[in-house]
Amino acid sequence: MNLDKSNHQTVIVCNHCGYDINPATARRCVKCGKPLNVSQIRNSNKLANPEPKTLTDWLLTPWIIRLLSGLVFLVISWLIYCLFVTVSSVNKSEDIGVYNSSDSSQNTSSDIKLYDSIKEVPDVPEGTFNYGGGTSFAALSAAGLNDAIAAAQPNFRLRYIEPKDGKPGGKKGVAMLLDGQLSFTLYASSLKDADYNKAQQRGFALKQVPVALDGLVFFTHPDVSIPGLSVDQLQDIYRGKLTNWKQVGGPNLQIIPFSRDPKASGILNELLGQEDGQISSRVNFIRDYTEGIRKVASTPGGISFGGTGLIVGQGTIRPVAIAKANSQQYMQPLIDNGKQINAAAMRDGTYPLTRRMFIGFRQDGTIDQLAGDAFVNMLLSKEGQQIVEKAGLVPMR
Repeated sequence: MNLDKSNHQTVIVCNHCGYDINPATARRCVKCGKPLNVSQIRNSNKLANPEPKTLTDWLLTPWIIRLLSGLVFLVISWLIYCLFVTVSSVNKSEDIGVYNSSDSSQNTSSDIKLYDSIKEVPDVPEGTFNYGGGTSFAALSAAGLNDAIAAAQPNFRLRYIEPKDGKPGGKKGVAMLLDGQLSFTLYASSLKDADYNKAQQRGFALKQVPVALDGLVFFTHPDVSIPGLSVDQLQDIYRGKLTNWKQVGGPNLQIIPFSRDPKASGILNELLGQEDGQISSRVNFIRDYTEGIRKVASTPGGISFGGTGLIVGQGTIRPVAIAKANSQQYMQPLIDNGKQINAAAMRDGTYPLTRRMFIGFRQDGTIDQLAGDAFVNMLLSKEGQQIVEKAGLVPMR
C-alpha cells in the first residue's frame, strides 16, 4: 500500500501492471483486474520493489516477463531463419533437368556446363569407369561416342558392365548404380522416390541429368498394314484386350506382341501406364530391342517397340504411326521412308510417345562422382550432341 501524496489517502500498487492508485479497500487491480498483494506498499518517497510470494507471482514479475518475451522472440526468429535457409536450398537444387536426393548432407550442387568439344571438358578423372543400364548406350557407342572420348580424353577409360543375369536395362542399371557396381548409368525415365530413399539410406545422394530426347517407336511385321494405333489401343494390345489385327483395321491375323521384361526395363509400364500384373500373358519377353526387331521381322502378326536410335533405318519392319489417347491423329515417328527421326514431332510433343534419356550417377564425394559429371559434360558438349544425333536420338541443344 501507499499514501497518495495529493490527498494523503492510502493506495495499493499493483505488482502486475504497476497501477499505483488502487483504493485501500480494493482486492483486485482497477486497471488489469488481477489480485492485489496488500503487503507490497510504496511510501511517499520511493516505490518499493514488490517481493513475489508464490511461483505464479515470481513468474509474473516484470523482469521475468521481459526475459521470457525476449526468449520467445529469439526462438521464433531462429525458426523463421531455418525455414528460409531450407527453402532457399531446395530452390537452388531444383536446376532444370537435374534431380537431387533430399539428403542435404550430400554435395549435390550442379557441375554441369556446356562446352564445344569433348576435349574442352575439364576435371576429367583418370581411370577405368564402369557404366551400364539402358541398351540405347549401344547406339551411342556405335555412333562413335566411346571412340571420340578415347581420342580426346585417353586417360578416361570406359567399360560396359552387364547384370549377372545377362539382361541389361534401365532398371537393372539403377540397381547396379545403387550397389556401387557402376560409376554412371543410362536410364530412359526419371528416378523414383524409392531410388532416392535407398541411396539416402546408404549414405549418398543421386543426380540425374537429361542428355537426349528419344521416341518410343512401335513396329510390326511388314505384312501388317494399318493406318496407325492410338495409345489406348497399344495398352489394350499389351493387356490382351486386342488379339487380332482386324480389330484395328488390319488383316485377319493374330496379334503377337513382344516386349522387354518389365523386371529389366520399365518402359512398357511407364509409357503405357501399366503395372506388372496388367501385362497380358500373351506377351513374349525378349532380351533386348535388337532381338525384338528380329522376332517381329520373322513373325507374321508380330509387334514390338524400341527407341528411335535402334529402329531408324531398319528395313525389315514397319514403323507404326501413333495417336494420342484414343484419337486418330496419327503421327509418324520416322520420316523419309524410315531413314530419319521426326525430330520436330519429338520436340513439340505432337508425337505422343517421347521420353528423355538420363545419365544417373552417385553424389558421394568419390571419383565416381567426378566421372559422372565429366561424362555428362562430354555428352552435352556440341561434339557430344552431334554424336547423339548421329545415334538416332534428338539432341538436347
